[in-house]
Amino acid sequence: MTAEGQPARVDLMTAGTGALLVAMAAFATWDQWAVWSTKEDYTFGYLVPFLAAYVAWDRWDDLRDALCGNPSGGSAPRWQIGAAFLLAFTSLAVFALGAAGRAVFGTGPVPTLAIAFGLAGAGLSIAFLAPRAPGESEPSAASRLRTVGLLTFPVCVWIVSGPFLYLVDNRVKGELLTLVTEVVSGILRASGHVIRTSGNTIVFANNDAVGVADACSGIRSLSACVFASAFLSAVFIEGGAWGSVLRKAALMAAGGAVAVLLNLGRNVFLASHALEHGSKSLDLDPWGVAHGAPGFSFLGTVHDLAGNVAMALALFLLVALVPLLNRIGRTKPER
Repeated sequence: MTAEGQPARVDLMTAGTGALLVAMAAFATWDQWAVWSTKEDYTFGYLVPFLAAYVAWDRWDDLRDALCGNPSGGSAPRWQIGAAFLLAFTSLAVFALGAAGRAVFGTGPVPTLAIAFGLAGAGLSIAFLAPRAPGESEPSAASRLRTVGLLTFPVCVWIVSGPFLYLVDNRVKGELLTLVTEVVSGILRASGHVIRTSGNTIVFANNDAVGVADACSGIRSLSACVFASAFLSAVFIEGGAWGSVLRKAALMAAGGAVAVLLNLGRNVFLASHALEHGSKSLDLDPWGVAHGAPGFSFLGTVHDLAGNVAMALALFLLVALVPLLNRIGRTKPER
């Protein structure tokens, strides 16, 4: 705040770097739009620009204090400043190369990865370099790292909404399909049912069969839960520097675990339903009405309903974990 009680203004150079990051985020949005509009597992990406902007806006008062020169003790070592400048220039170069590749060659994993990681690296390094201190003093390393923490979600969330497809999806989908098939078939056998597997297809004793398709791998719930846990961590997780980091890491890990476990439960239910009512029943509503027929339920088919229930339950569990994690490690206040 100024002496007159008015909010201090960000200097022109800081405002310019902020505008640069906004422009880079806009370009990343344009690039990843191709993923969001063609991959059903990544439709949550449409929320990314809005939630990134919301988190930045929600933290603006703290950011402005750091950027406008609030007092802080000590100063960051020169090697940290140099490393931040190196990361900034490297990230901007990577982003520029990715943007050029995207403009010339179109969509692809290399441009998307370069753009997303270039934005993340540039944002984090600029956040470290941008804080100011009063007079001739320099901001401390702690104050610089606090600013980095404030901008981590807005600049790093783009790694989940696009590159996740190339870094995780394409590599673990096959393993997840195998895991789902093995777990579901093992549970059915343990329940006394006679079945056999052929690849990712479970064949029942009456020769009816249900396939564990790509949509059953759980990638959609995994990517969505990772994104949701990242947002919940950024907005609602509390604590000091190390406490908040550990709680956020725990919530992110819980997001992945919840997604995998609920997807397994969903597939066990679908296989059991197909075993009892026939595999074609999965494409009917819960009362056996076909899609498009009179009386078809607004709940959708059994297959879609199971997926929606699992996703809603996963999000509910993640939200419920937030206050529990915030209580871990806290001492009770004295009366």
